[in-house]
Amino acid sequence: MYQRFTICLIVVLVLIQSAFAYQAPLADFGFNGLLNETKETKSCKELTITLPDSAVLEKGTGILSINGEFLDPKMDSSYISVSVNGGEENVLWPEDFVCNGTCWARIFLVDLKSATTKINLCAALGGLSKSVSVTNNSFIGIYDAPSLSITNSAPGRIFLGERAKMTITVTNSGTKAAEVFVQFVHPDTRAKVPIASFDIVEGDSSATTIVGAGEEKKFDYYIKPSIVSSYNLPSAALFFTNVFGENQFLLSEHPTMSVVEQKIIQVSLIAMEEKNPFVFKTIIKNNSASTFNGVVILSPQTALTSPIQAVSVGPNSEQEVTFNSKELENGNYSFVASIRDGNDIYSSNAIDLQIKKEGIPFEIIFAIIGILIGAAIFAYLYFRK
Repeated sequence: MYQRFTICLIVVLVLIQSAFAYQAPLADFGFNGLLNETKETKSCKELTITLPDSAVLEKGTGILSINGEFLDPKMDSSYISVSVNGGEENVLWPEDFVCNGTCWARIFLVDLKSATTKINLCAALGGLSKSVSVTNNSFIGIYDAPSLSITNSAPGRIFLGERAKMTITVTNSGTKAAEVFVQFVHPDTRAKVPIASFDIVEGDSSATTIVGAGEEKKFDYYIKPSIVSSYNLPSAALFFTNVFGENQFLLSEHPTMSVVEQKIIQVSLIAMEEKNPFVFKTIIKNNSASTFNGVVILSPQTALTSPIQAVSVGPNSEQEVTFNSKELENGNYSFVASIRDGNDIYSSNAIDLQIKKEGIPFEIIFAIIGILIGAAIFAYLYFRK
């Protein structure tokens, strides 16, 4: 039994050794560890990594290996985070580490070979755990291996009763193919999202596939929400075996989506003429499967020549109705179109107008009086002679 274990261990070590082209501890770049023992605080260190030319020329993708330690860990807000070149903070909870004597988390560094890389490591300690640390055993490397990422997208808004198309995108920017398992709706432990209010109505809830080097694969599925709400949808998860022989997973972001109730009738109002008298146009949209017959009323009715007009709108279509105002007197007006359907009233946006009819300016009147006086004096002198 011991001999078999030794042989397996040698095989794993040989595979790892053949996979990496360059590897160096973070201590080579001035990192001497990060320890936080102060509760409810966050401590960070930034290091700059510039690879030697020999490493840049190697075939492979960059990976950061973080050796994290959580002393007496609890389910509090303790975590280790990584941000690369000022990018988004990647939060690693204790359960994100693979532990076998020591605990490791692996982060893909896609641009490690292209330029100087700034890595900001943080240790945040909650109120229950005793300490959080990143040891100086952490290292970076260039490996002939996959480099994977996963995104989950959803439409920003849909109407209640409609299906929402969800798209999972898995990208491999590494140098080797990877066999992956994608779980479309993953109930991760740190962001519990109730999923009882929608069902997957088309497409599978998971998939197993191989993503080649430099390849991108998309997986579509459809959900149908059952209540009007703003959703912070669950993450999708990507499971694979990394170059170190560990079972690793990645979570996508939480896409957001609003589900709104669609009105049977929608009314909008547009001012067609910007001079007095005014011309308005109402656009009536019928979202139902049957023809709508009714009347549209534009208020204030006393300001219009024909404020009430009959309208017939076919199923799932639009109809335009034009209104003409009278010559409006000075004052403030707010025009709104409305349609009554049984006990429901559908109203449009409002268009506010301020009418000011200015008289002849005093300067012009004064000039005219001056001209008339001058003409009278001239006539007097002329006829006197």
